[in-house]
Formats: sequence, structure tokens, C-alpha cells
Amino acid sequence: MHRRILPVFLILSVAFLSETAFSQVLNVESVRADADREPGWAGELRFNGSLNKYRDRILKLGNATNAAYFSRRHTYLLLNSIDLVNIDGSSVVSNGHFHLRGTFFRAGPWSPELFTQFQYNANLGMNGRFLAGGGMRYTFLDREDISGHISTGLMFEKERWDRQDESTLQTDLLKSTSNVVIRGNINPQTQLLLIGYYQARPDSYFEPRIISENQLNIRMGNRITFAVSFVLNYDSSPVIDIPELTYELKNGIVISL
Repeated sequence: MHRRILPVFLILSVAFLSETAFSQVLNVESVRADADREPGWAGELRFNGSLNKYRDRILKLGNATNAAYFSRRHTYLLLNSIDLVNIDGSSVVSNGHFHLRGTFFRAGPWSPELFTQFQYNANLGMNGRFLAGGGMRYTFLDREDISGHISTGLMFEKERWDRQDESTLQTDLLKSTSNVVIRGNINPQTQLLLIGYYQARPDSYFEPRIISENQLNIRMGNRITFAVSFVLNYDSSPVIDIPELTYELKNGIVISL
């Protein structure tokens, strides 16, 4: 892929789930490009659809635009999305996010990172979440068919929630955030991605928010990939009255141009 051309991928996916698909953590690792790319731009345009059942029957159509710039030493990610949601026949723009991240000295085993993010989710009653932080990313496994990374750091998180009694709750918290990522090629046509997140307040470290995501990508041709993912989300102390444990199962077709 020429480094001066911005590649575009169209993703058509249908999600089937039993509880909720409203993830509270933006999974940057699932869209992070490979660290050994040549300098230049890369990107993708995603379209997706899902049918969800939470408090109401929800049909969701989404669009996401992700871009990455690779210099010879550093990587810069810009991720943003917006979802159009139909709740019992009424269409509203319900949730979205904007995320900016810099990863420095990407070719070495130790890579400092800085990030900032804004997110909202009207379906859960989250008017806004702003966070900013930084940390260190360490590459502990780097082979031809498998790679592994671990990241840890601190972030400031500011949230504003609407309760069912129409009152508003605002939180300002300092949290630790850590994740482990393993990418591996089962064979030339199949890739497996395993991701685990652990986020918690330093004064209540064993009351975390935990996310586990498994992705299986099966290449069906030069431009077509069948993708399956399963996400498990556990929050030991939800801010409002939502289930502590939620999960999501997705499958879709990826068409690369």
C-alpha cells in the first residue's frame, strides 16, 4: 500500500446480543495499526449496523472514521464515530466519541503515550465523558506471526450522567488504566486478537472496570474478510443503575479497497 495514499475500508456488520452493546471503554487496540509500517498515512471508514435489546428495542446504524499518521519514530491516531439510533420508532443521534492519541518511539520496546478523548451515550444517560492521560507501552513479544504488548498509565476522567429521577450526577476521578494485547496469525488467512483492559481508581484498585475482547478475522479473498468479535464488560461500581456485567457478539464482512 503506497504510503502517500489514504486507504479506505468499508465494513458492513450485523451484531446480535443478549444484553447491551453500549461499551463504556473505547477500545483503541482493536483499531491500532501495526507498529512496523513505513512512514505515511493509513485510515479506514467504517459503516455498521446492530439490533440491540436493553431497556428498549434499538436499531443502530453507525459511521466511524479512523486515521493514523506514521512518522519514522512516532504514531498519531485520530478516531471518531457517531451512531444514529432508532428507539421504538423514534430516531435520535445517541452516542459517539472523539479520541486523539500519540505513541512515541514506536519501533522500540518502550513507547510513551499521551491521549485525550470525549465520549457521550444518551442511551445510558451519559451526557459526556472527558478524559486525558498518559502512560507507557511495552512490547514483550515481537515475532513474525505473533506480537504482544502491555500498557499502563494514569488518566483524569470527568463524567456527567442523567439519572432516572431526572437529577444529574457529575464525577471527577483519577484512574489507572492498563491493557494487555496479543495478536497472532493462526494461518495465512486467519488472525486472532486478544485484548484485556483493567481500569480502577488508585484508592479502590480492586473495584475495577474490566473489558475482555476477542476478535477472529478470516480472510476470504484479497479484499474480503469475515470478522467475529466477542466483548465482555464488567463494572464493579456503575455510576447509575445499569447491569454490572454486559456482553456483545458481532459478526460482519470487511471489504478493503
